[in-house]
Amino acid sequence: MQSHRVRKRLDQIQDAARKLMKIYEDEDRARREEIEALGGEDKVFSKFYDRLKEIREYHRKFPSLDLTEAEDDTPLLKEEPHVEFTGEEGLGRYLDLHDLYLRFLNLRNQQQRGKGGKAAKAGVAADDEDGAVARVGADGNEIVEAGPGSGAAAGSEKQFEYYEYLTSFHDFSGLTRQQRTSKQFSEYLEALLGYLCYFYERTQPLAQLQRTLAKVEEEFAPRWEQGQLPGWEDRGMGATAPSTSGLELEAFSSAEELEILGADRLKEALSSLGLKCGGTTKERAARLWLLRDTPLDKLDRKHFAKGVVPPSAAAEPAASSKQAAAARNVALLEVKVRKMAELLVNVIADTKGKVEKKQAQTYEEMQAELAEAEAEVMAPEDEEEDDFVYNPLKLPLGWDGKPIPYWLYKLHGLNQEFKCEICGNYSYWGRRAYEKHFKEYRHQNGMRALGIPNNKMFYEVTKIDDALQLWRSIQEKAKGDFKPDDEEFEDAQGNVYSKKTFDDLKRQGLI
Repeated sequence: MQSHRVRKRLDQIQDAARKLMKIYEDEDRARREEIEALGGEDKVFSKFYDRLKEIREYHRKFPSLDLTEAEDDTPLLKEEPHVEFTGEEGLGRYLDLHDLYLRFLNLRNQQQRGKGGKAAKAGVAADDEDGAVARVGADGNEIVEAGPGSGAAAGSEKQFEYYEYLTSFHDFSGLTRQQRTSKQFSEYLEALLGYLCYFYERTQPLAQLQRTLAKVEEEFAPRWEQGQLPGWEDRGMGATAPSTSGLELEAFSSAEELEILGADRLKEALSSLGLKCGGTTKERAARLWLLRDTPLDKLDRKHFAKGVVPPSAAAEPAASSKQAAAARNVALLEVKVRKMAELLVNVIADTKGKVEKKQAQTYEEMQAELAEAEAEVMAPEDEEEDDFVYNPLKLPLGWDGKPIPYWLYKLHGLNQEFKCEICGNYSYWGRRAYEKHFKEYRHQNGMRALGIPNNKMFYEVTKIDDALQLWRSIQEKAKGDFKPDDEEFEDAQGNVYSKKTFDDLKRQGLI
């Protein structure tokens, strides 16, 4: 919520800055005229005081407009921003793509039934070649029902699950060019991109999304011109109808003979030519039979599927430029959707995990999980209100965030300060922290900077001079050179003395 408050305040600052820029640009030239009027050679001071008198009279008439004091931003910072999330979004943790999923299913099923882009509603049926009926149920899934003469089992279903859609909604490589250049698909992409951007702005209010999308457009332009986008190498100019279907129509004498090929083969031939391929077997054969006497470039536009440019229209420059512009718009939308999927990759992964988990949950468990998520979001704000703790003695805080008892503070000697010169005069409070710091990184780094190993010999040494002197002494002993002071003597009883001690005892007559 704090990010949304900051975002709102930044928007207000930017609006004020734009208004100031508009004033400084002085489009109506009122500011320049006023400056020129005050900057004349004659009666400069008289004009200035006349203007000052007008301002004073204005504020005397309207005393409530006091502009001398700065605005108080405290209420704005305490204002609770209102951010709306659906139940499926879980306060911004998951995506809610159910509406777009159903929209994609309808679009996909329309293309698969081969009706040339006609809108297909739930429950509208189309006869297939074997008498089966394909329809779209109320849930958006394509259901194949056994018709007359069909050997298939009734009620078999072919489903495209929501989990699969979450995995591949940003991957458009499996769609045909005819599907991608249709008007319905372009509208679907715009709706998908709009939702992803809106969700990202609600969850990441401080992110510069518009700048990111602008950068995507800049990188898209040269790649499009060079034909480097996968699936759009021809820059959208390859969706014209082909000139041949792969069938020798001269070998048939009538449209009835074409029906022998079957609905599947006729549908394949019509699709390869860019013609509408829906309807019964008889209608498909009649539509293909038109090419027997009529060239493809002379065929009426109504026989071509949506999204396919007839050869006659493809030769026109206006139609070609319109087709290229539409293809470029679709390709740009696809690139932006893929970029948003990259930005929301973690949210997509969490959404897929939620969908898997939700399949095994009851309604009560879902409601309990949603209530727990809301409580989790609201809990930090309640803790922020109780952050202030009265601690006049500056006692250390315990595990519960409250000051420890004063007797415990004295018991552990936390009122005693130990400074270590090797650690940069860092202070350690309490004997325990002081002894522990000799093995910590700060002390080890200081000893390493002095070129001295940090071992047990330097324990309790905190002065730099003491450490250097001790290190020189250790190095001298390690050399093993003979010194007169190192000479030892032994008396008659076998006692060993240094030379100085032996001479003193002998001089006193004790040995």
